[in-house]
Amino acid sequence: MKKTLTLVVLAGLMLTGCGGKQEAAPTASTTAVAEVTDTVTVPGVMSLTLDKAEDQLKDLGLEVEAEDTVDGKSIMVKKNWQVTSQDSAEGARVAKGSTVKLGVKSLDKIAAEKAAADKAAAEKAAADKAAADKAAADKAASDKAAADAAAAAAKAAAEQAAAQQAVPQTPVQQAAPAPVAPAASYANCAAVKAAGAAPLYAGQPGYSTSLDRDRDGVACEN
Repeated sequence: MKKTLTLVVLAGLMLTGCGGKQEAAPTASTTAVAEVTDTVTVPGVMSLTLDKAEDQLKDLGLEVEAEDTVDGKSIMVKKNWQVTSQDSAEGARVAKGSTVKLGVKSLDKIAAEKAAADKAAAEKAAADKAAADKAAADKAASDKAAADAAAAAAKAAAEQAAAQQAVPQTPVQQAAPAPVAPAASYANCAAVKAAGAAPLYAGQPGYSTSLDRDRDGVACEN
Protein backbone atom coordinates (compact mmCIF):
# COMPACT_ATOMS: atom_id res chain seq x y z
CA MET A 1 0.00 0.00 0.00
CA LYS A 2 2.86 2.38 0.88
CA LYS A 3 4.59 1.51 -2.40
CA THR A 4 1.48 2.36 -4.35
CA LEU A 5 1.07 5.77 -2.68
CA THR A 6 4.72 6.56 -3.28
CA LEU A 7 4.42 5.80 -6.99
CA VAL A 8 1.34 8.02 -7.34
CA VAL A 9 3.07 10.96 -5.65
CA LEU A 10 6.21 10.55 -7.78
CA ALA A 11 4.14 10.41 -10.94
CA GLY A 12 2.39 13.65 -9.98
CA LEU A 13 5.64 15.37 -9.27
CA MET A 14 7.08 14.26 -12.60
CA LEU A 15 4.11 15.54 -14.53
CA THR A 16 4.30 18.90 -12.77
CA GLY A 17 8.04 19.39 -12.94
CA CYS A 18 9.01 17.85 -16.28
CA GLY A 19 6.70 19.98 -18.40
CA GLY A 20 8.10 23.22 -17.06
CA LYS A 21 6.08 26.39 -17.60
CA GLN A 22 3.41 25.86 -20.28
CA GLU A 23 1.82 28.66 -22.41
CA ALA A 24 -1.95 29.09 -22.19
CA ALA A 25 -3.90 28.13 -25.33
CA PRO A 26 -5.61 31.07 -27.15
CA THR A 27 -9.22 31.46 -26.14
CA ALA A 28 -12.20 32.16 -28.46
CA SER A 29 -12.51 35.75 -27.19
CA THR A 30 -8.85 36.44 -28.05
CA THR A 31 -9.41 35.18 -31.62
CA ALA A 32 -12.56 37.32 -32.06
CA VAL A 33 -10.69 40.44 -30.92
CA ALA A 34 -7.95 39.72 -33.42
CA GLU A 35 -10.46 39.33 -36.23
CA VAL A 36 -12.24 42.59 -35.38
CA THR A 37 -8.93 44.39 -35.23
CA ASP A 38 -7.83 43.08 -38.65
CA THR A 39 -11.01 44.03 -40.64
CA VAL A 40 -12.37 47.42 -41.67
CA THR A 41 -15.62 48.74 -43.17
CA VAL A 42 -15.30 49.90 -46.77
CA PRO A 43 -16.59 53.46 -47.23
CA GLY A 44 -18.50 54.63 -50.30
CA VAL A 45 -16.23 56.63 -52.58
CA MET A 46 -18.39 56.81 -55.70
CA SER A 47 -18.40 60.23 -57.42
CA LEU A 48 -15.31 61.37 -55.48
CA THR A 49 -12.18 62.38 -57.31
CA LEU A 50 -9.57 59.62 -57.31
CA ASP A 51 -7.16 61.45 -54.99
CA LYS A 52 -9.81 61.92 -52.27
CA ALA A 53 -11.12 58.37 -52.64
CA GLU A 54 -7.62 56.98 -52.38
CA ASP A 55 -6.90 59.03 -49.24
CA GLN A 56 -10.02 57.67 -47.50
CA LEU A 57 -9.24 54.06 -48.35
CA LYS A 58 -5.56 54.21 -47.47
CA ASP A 59 -6.34 55.86 -44.15
CA LEU A 60 -8.20 52.64 -43.27
CA GLY A 61 -5.24 50.47 -44.23
CA LEU A 62 -6.58 49.44 -47.65
CA GLU A 63 -4.74 49.35 -50.95
CA VAL A 64 -6.19 51.02 -54.05
CA GLU A 65 -6.04 49.98 -57.68
CA ALA A 66 -7.62 52.42 -60.18
CA GLU A 67 -8.38 51.84 -63.89
CA ASP A 68 -9.86 53.98 -66.67
CA THR A 69 -12.90 51.88 -67.59
CA VAL A 70 -13.82 54.00 -70.64
CA ASP A 71 -10.73 54.54 -72.76
CA GLY A 72 -8.09 52.59 -70.83
CA LYS A 73 -5.86 55.64 -70.52
CA SER A 74 -3.03 55.94 -68.03
CA ILE A 75 -3.92 57.86 -64.89
CA MET A 76 -1.48 60.68 -64.30
CA VAL A 77 -3.14 63.46 -62.23
CA LYS A 78 -5.51 61.70 -59.84
CA LYS A 79 -7.57 64.80 -59.06
CA ASN A 80 -8.64 64.88 -62.73
CA TRP A 81 -10.43 61.54 -62.45
CA GLN A 82 -13.76 60.64 -60.87
CA VAL A 83 -14.67 57.29 -59.31
CA THR A 84 -17.52 55.59 -61.20
CA SER A 85 -17.38 52.09 -59.66
CA GLN A 86 -15.83 50.14 -56.77
CA ASP A 87 -15.60 46.35 -56.46
CA SER A 88 -16.11 46.30 -52.68
CA ALA A 89 -19.55 47.69 -51.88
CA GLU A 90 -20.01 50.44 -49.35
CA GLY A 91 -20.41 48.95 -45.85
CA ALA A 92 -18.63 45.68 -46.69
CA ARG A 93 -16.18 44.25 -44.12
CA VAL A 94 -12.76 43.43 -45.55
CA ALA A 95 -9.35 42.61 -44.09
CA LYS A 96 -6.83 45.35 -43.66
CA GLY A 97 -4.38 45.41 -46.50
CA SER A 98 -7.03 44.29 -49.01
CA THR A 99 -7.05 45.94 -52.42
CA VAL A 100 -10.14 47.90 -53.47
CA LYS A 101 -10.43 48.21 -57.25
CA LEU A 102 -11.89 51.47 -58.53
CA GLY A 103 -13.20 52.28 -61.99
CA VAL A 104 -12.63 55.91 -62.94
CA LYS A 105 -13.50 58.33 -65.74
CA SER A 106 -11.68 61.54 -66.64
CA LEU A 107 -13.38 64.79 -65.68
CA ASP A 108 -12.87 66.03 -69.25
CA LYS A 109 -14.82 63.03 -70.52
CA ILE A 110 -17.58 63.61 -67.98
CA ALA A 111 -17.78 67.30 -68.92
CA ALA A 112 -17.97 66.45 -72.64
CA GLU A 113 -20.71 63.87 -72.04
CA LYS A 114 -22.67 66.34 -69.93
CA ALA A 115 -22.33 69.04 -72.60
CA ALA A 116 -23.55 66.61 -75.26
CA ALA A 117 -26.48 65.51 -73.09
CA ASP A 118 -27.41 69.14 -72.33
CA LYS A 119 -27.25 70.00 -76.04
CA ALA A 120 -29.42 67.02 -76.97
CA ALA A 121 -31.93 67.94 -74.27
CA ALA A 122 -32.01 71.57 -75.46
CA GLU A 123 -32.50 70.52 -79.09
CA LYS A 124 -35.30 68.15 -78.10
CA ALA A 125 -36.97 70.87 -76.03
CA ALA A 126 -36.70 73.29 -78.97
CA ALA A 127 -38.11 70.69 -81.37
CA ASP A 128 -40.98 69.92 -79.01
CA LYS A 129 -41.75 73.63 -78.64
CA ALA A 130 -41.65 74.16 -82.41
CA ALA A 131 -44.01 71.22 -82.91
CA ALA A 132 -46.36 72.53 -80.22
CA ASP A 133 -46.29 76.04 -81.73
CA LYS A 134 -47.02 74.66 -85.21
CA ALA A 135 -49.89 72.54 -83.88
CA ALA A 136 -51.32 75.60 -82.11
CA ALA A 137 -50.94 77.74 -85.25
CA ASP A 138 -52.57 75.06 -87.43
CA LYS A 139 -55.48 74.79 -85.00
CA ALA A 140 -55.89 78.56 -84.88
CA ALA A 141 -55.89 78.71 -88.70
CA SER A 142 -58.41 75.86 -88.89
CA ASP A 143 -60.66 77.52 -86.32
CA LYS A 144 -60.45 80.86 -88.18
CA ALA A 145 -61.28 79.20 -91.50
CA ALA A 146 -64.30 77.47 -89.93
CA ALA A 147 -65.44 80.75 -88.35
CA ASP A 148 -64.99 82.63 -91.66
CA ALA A 149 -66.96 79.97 -93.53
CA ALA A 150 -69.77 80.10 -90.96
CA ALA A 151 -69.85 83.90 -91.14
CA ALA A 152 -69.92 83.84 -94.96
CA ALA A 153 -72.76 81.32 -94.96
CA ALA A 154 -74.72 83.42 -92.46
CA LYS A 155 -74.14 86.55 -94.54
CA ALA A 156 -75.26 84.82 -97.75
CA ALA A 157 -78.39 83.54 -96.05
CA ALA A 158 -79.18 87.02 -94.73
CA GLU A 159 -78.64 88.62 -98.14
CA GLN A 160 -80.87 86.02 -99.81
CA ALA A 161 -83.62 86.62 -97.26
CA ALA A 162 -83.34 90.40 -97.75
CA ALA A 163 -83.50 90.01 -101.54
CA GLN A 164 -86.61 87.86 -101.30
CA GLN A 165 -88.29 90.45 -99.10
CA ALA A 166 -87.34 93.29 -101.50
CA VAL A 167 -88.91 91.68 -104.62
CA PRO A 168 -92.65 92.61 -104.82
CA GLN A 169 -95.01 89.71 -105.19
CA THR A 170 -96.67 89.89 -108.62
CA PRO A 171 -100.28 88.75 -108.40
CA VAL A 172 -101.16 85.85 -110.64
CA GLN A 173 -103.32 87.09 -113.46
CA GLN A 174 -105.89 84.83 -114.97
CA ALA A 175 -105.84 84.55 -118.72
CA ALA A 176 -108.75 86.26 -120.46
CA PRO A 177 -111.14 83.86 -122.06
CA ALA A 178 -110.62 83.47 -125.76
CA PRO A 179 -113.27 85.24 -127.83
CA VAL A 180 -115.83 82.93 -129.27
CA ALA A 181 -115.79 83.12 -133.00
CA PRO A 182 -119.15 83.54 -134.57
CA ALA A 183 -120.52 80.45 -136.18
CA ALA A 184 -119.51 80.37 -139.80
CA SER A 185 -121.97 79.50 -142.46
CA TYR A 186 -120.99 78.74 -145.98
CA ALA A 187 -123.38 78.52 -148.88
CA ASN A 188 -121.20 76.09 -150.77
CA CYS A 189 -117.66 74.69 -151.01
CA ALA A 190 -116.63 77.58 -153.22
CA ALA A 191 -117.35 79.94 -150.34
CA VAL A 192 -115.42 77.68 -147.95
CA LYS A 193 -112.39 77.67 -150.23
CA ALA A 194 -112.68 81.40 -150.80
CA ALA A 195 -112.55 81.87 -147.00
CA GLY A 196 -109.48 79.58 -146.82
CA ALA A 197 -111.27 77.19 -144.45
CA ALA A 198 -111.29 74.07 -146.69
CA PRO A 199 -111.42 71.32 -145.86
CA LEU A 200 -113.92 71.41 -143.04
CA TYR A 201 -114.13 68.61 -140.52
CA ALA A 202 -117.13 67.55 -138.62
CA GLY A 203 -117.46 69.69 -135.50
CA GLN A 204 -115.72 72.72 -136.97
CA PRO A 205 -117.68 75.95 -137.41
CA GLY A 206 -119.29 76.05 -140.87
CA TYR A 207 -119.34 72.30 -141.37
CA SER A 208 -122.60 70.92 -142.57
CA THR A 209 -123.69 67.70 -144.18
CA SER A 210 -124.85 69.69 -147.18
CA LEU A 211 -121.23 70.43 -147.91
CA ASP A 212 -120.11 66.83 -147.16
CA ARG A 213 -121.44 64.91 -150.10
CA ASP A 214 -119.99 61.52 -149.19
CA ARG A 215 -120.80 61.94 -145.50
CA ASP A 216 -117.24 60.97 -144.40
CA GLY A 217 -116.92 63.84 -141.91
CA VAL A 218 -114.76 65.95 -144.22
CA ALA A 219 -116.43 68.65 -146.34
CA CYS A 220 -114.99 70.41 -149.29
CA GLU A 221 -111.85 68.30 -149.36
CA ASN A 222 -111.47 68.61 -153.14
